[in-house]
Amino acid sequence: MNELNSIRQSRTVRGEQAYIYCLKARAKRHHCLGYGTFSVDLDSLERRRKEYSRLVRPITYVPLYLKATALAIQRSPEANGILFKKPFGLKIVQFEKVDVNLPITRRIGDRTVTFIGTVRDAAAKPLHEIQEELIRYQKDPPEESFAMSRFQRLSEMPLWKLQWIHWRMTRSPRFLIRNAGTCGVTFIEGDGADHMFPIAPTSVVFGIGGARCEPVVRGGTGAVGRVLKCTLMVDNYVVSGLAGARLGKDFKDILESGCLIGEEIQRTGEVP
Repeated sequence: MNELNSIRQSRTVRGEQAYIYCLKARAKRHHCLGYGTFSVDLDSLERRRKEYSRLVRPITYVPLYLKATALAIQRSPEANGILFKKPFGLKIVQFEKVDVNLPITRRIGDRTVTFIGTVRDAAAKPLHEIQEELIRYQKDPPEESFAMSRFQRLSEMPLWKLQWIHWRMTRSPRFLIRNAGTCGVTFIEGDGADHMFPIAPTSVVFGIGGARCEPVVRGGTGAVGRVLKCTLMVDNYVVSGLAGARLGKDFKDILESGCLIGEEIQRTGEVP
């Protein structure tokens, strides 16, 4: 007779796991999620990014994705809203500025952790400032960052307390905006992946997938380009289907045209 299996380890769900649990539970209960996929031709963007890095300051792709998210939502203000509960119904609250959430992975102490960082008023910030914020998220001591300090406080909280925090977030726009952003962008690491389908308690999240070489058409001529796979998640209670389609198109156009880079370079007065 085989011996019964034994329990190797048992632990209470708390800290960042409890926080993520509440995020997903909230999205499941209160959001009507719709998804769309599209591709972005990166060739022109890469040339413009290198130009910006040479003339202004070195940047990676992540600030471009963050600012493109904010600019696309700024063009469709209804998308910068979130569904909240009232004592006898629901309400949709639109926010003035676009604050973008993104996942940050780094070492804190003796472990690697992932927490949610927020770039406030991302549409109004230069790309190099967004890049500096991302660098600070990776290098600053935890006690000097609101997001990391919050993460450490969360690590001491039981599940019931995290559930209470999210209960309050579903009802108080001011409480939510102090602790999180109005939209989000998230990523798949590495270019070998395809589309990523995100889920979040905000009404809009762009999922950035992998990039690979594929056939593209430019000016009626076939070519091979580096193509980024993107997904857009919207809450259809807040964002209509037409507005969602416009968001995806605007995000794609902003990146492929490189207009967000060109405008900033022109402001420096350093264009040859």
